[in-house]
Parts: sequence; structure tokens; C-alpha cells
Amino acid sequence: MNIKISYLSCVLFCALSFVAKAQLLSFARYRVDIYKGHKAKLIIKGNKLAEQYRTVITNTYYSTKEQTEWHGATGLNFAGHYCFVYWGCGSDCQHSAVIDLKTGIVYDGLMASRGFDFKKNSLMVIVNPGTTNNECAFCKEELWLWGIASKKFTKLRSL
Repeated sequence: MNIKISYLSCVLFCALSFVAKAQLLSFARYRVDIYKGHKAKLIIKGNKLAEQYRTVITNTYYSTKEQTEWHGATGLNFAGHYCFVYWGCGSDCQHSAVIDLKTGIVYDGLMASRGFDFKKNSLMVIVNPGTTNNECAFCKEELWLWGIASKKFTKLRSL
């Protein structure tokens, strides 16, 4: 009898842990409405990050054919009214920026080793999606949340 109760308790705990992780990983949990207006003119001048990475930021924001083929979703692709841009910065290194489509202002983004996962209608970004701790020291999967008021990311947790 005690073994059955212990076994059932273990199974229930595992199931609840799985459900909790699945809910945390749900982009729908951080859903936002999609902006329907026009894109503002991109502001490059006076922004050190935008000036340094002008080409990739401009091409992704304005959805050039080459950038769309390489990058996938461009233009409005993140958090309702933002453009999430990323580029390589060396072996196992990616940097990013976030552009507000309403204002054209470029904000600093996140760093990753194995890429990003994000949605156009969610505030959440998964850094290094699908990686395990065994792959490399800097490849830990992390959840981040974009702050609409602060214009900064807040780390939800490492997985």
C-alpha cells in the first residue's frame, strides 16, 4: 500500500512539474495584440548599437529579400509592435536588438550561443532553445521577458 502511494505521489509530482514547465514555456502566457499601424522611420543616428550594426538592423527592419531568406521573420516579428533582429558575432555567439515599430528606436537585445525563439504576438524570448547543459558551457536555455515600459529584458529563468 505504501509503495503504491509513494509511486503515485512521484508520478503526480513529475506530471505537475511537466505542466508547470510547459505553462512557463508557453508563448501564449505572455500574449500581446498585434500593431496594425505603419512602421516609423528607423532611427540610426545617435544610437551606438544601431550605427555599429546598421546593415543587418536596416535590412531586417525593412524586410529586404536577402534578409528574409536568411533571417526568416522580419519587420513586425516580436511582442506586438517590435522587430527582433539578430546577427552572428563569432563562433557560438549571436547578438540582438529590438526595434519599436511605432517610434523607430533601436534597443539593446540579448546574447545567445545557439539562437533565439520568439513570436510576433508574445513578449517572451527563449535564448538557446532546445539546448542542454551538456552541449557547451554558454548554451543554457533561458527564458526572457520584454518589458514594454522599461524597453529591457528581464530573465524569467534558466532551464
